[in-house]
Amino acid sequence: MTPTLLLTACLLSLTAGSFDDDQAKLSANLKEKLAKAFIKKGSWELDYDRAKAKATGENKLLFVYFTRTFAP
Repeated sequence: MTPTLLLTACLLSLTAGSFDDDQAKLSANLKEKLAKAFIKKGSWELDYDRAKAKATGENKLLFVYFTRTFAP
């Protein structure tokens, strides 16, 4: 096994185990953020297709904000 391949295998083995933990933390952070009062009062639409249909029906522009912070 070449040193580069060995290093790559070691790095992958270190990150593979934490992936599920990271996803669980991200999901928990998302639920916590969505439970906050300013989200509930804002009548945000979290589904892109529904938001697009609603904006089209009301002849309005669509403001979209994408983030990866809490993306599961």
